[in-house]
Amino acid sequence: MARLFPMFAATLAVVSLSATALGAENIFDYGNGDDLRGSYPEQWGFSDEPDPLEFEIGLRYWYSLGSSQLSAFGGNYSSADTSQIAELHFRIDDNSTASYAKGQVGYAAIIEGTYSTPEFVGDQTMSGGNIGYAGADFGMMPWGNETFKVGGFAGYQFLSDNPDMGRANYTTSGGGGASQVNAVETHMLKLGAVARMEFGDVVDLTAEAAAIPFAKMDGTYGAFYQPDFVVGPDTFEQGSAGTIDGMLYGASGEVMLGFSPTENLTVRVGGRGWYLTGDATMQFRAREVGTPSNSADYIGDITGLEFFRYGALAEITGTF
Repeated sequence: MARLFPMFAATLAVVSLSATALGAENIFDYGNGDDLRGSYPEQWGFSDEPDPLEFEIGLRYWYSLGSSQLSAFGGNYSSADTSQIAELHFRIDDNSTASYAKGQVGYAAIIEGTYSTPEFVGDQTMSGGNIGYAGADFGMMPWGNETFKVGGFAGYQFLSDNPDMGRANYTTSGGGGASQVNAVETHMLKLGAVARMEFGDVVDLTAEAAAIPFAKMDGTYGAFYQPDFVVGPDTFEQGSAGTIDGMLYGASGEVMLGFSPTENLTVRVGGRGWYLTGDATMQFRAREVGTPSNSADYIGDITGLEFFRYGALAEITGTF
């Protein structure tokens, strides 16, 4: 037994050395190195392809001309203004899906013009008021090539178009007087088509046209004026501002021509316009003269309702 142990140990050592030598040979000679995985490239995980997202953000100046008209309870109301509007806008293009999203917020800094109401007949000088809007569109342009693309979009726009038209006085329930300015708001749905042409990396032309199949308009029409009227033995006077409510429809359009003097700067000029018409009602409260607590509400159809705004645009935009 004592002799077997040294012999067993020697045999085990020879086998181990043989296995080690064979393993070393396999390591250095395995497929001559052709089947081994190479090292990762130096920029593994990064792509040389351009980013599919493109961003634009900038400022616009809109020199706009607006007009409105309607008739209610036998009285005619109209306005015509020239307004200078500052606008902030943005756009995001996803080139991988040929889709885009854009939005804008605008507010009039200067409003001038004329108006006429049953209380103030003839052209009255307008100075001030409130014109503001905000909206967003989502569209896709899947047809075309690198030079010319077409597609469609859907969008929403909020509009508060209230140039100064004066304010009619009315009697409160306590017998005092009050008045309010116009504060009418419109919520619009837009469905349209868009086309874009690019002339190299320097010039681009974008045009869009949209139908406005639905526009909900409501709010206070403070210019509404109702003269005293007689019902049976009682005489009534105006006891509130007018309240307008309507379901409108219309159209809008915009064309912009752009020039890019540098890779990250674009200057554009163009024009924009929208038009709304439809059915609406005017409501007001009448109070008995001498007994203002005795009141009745009246509602009537509006006829000839139209809102129109159009004008020239200038834009400066950063792209990245």
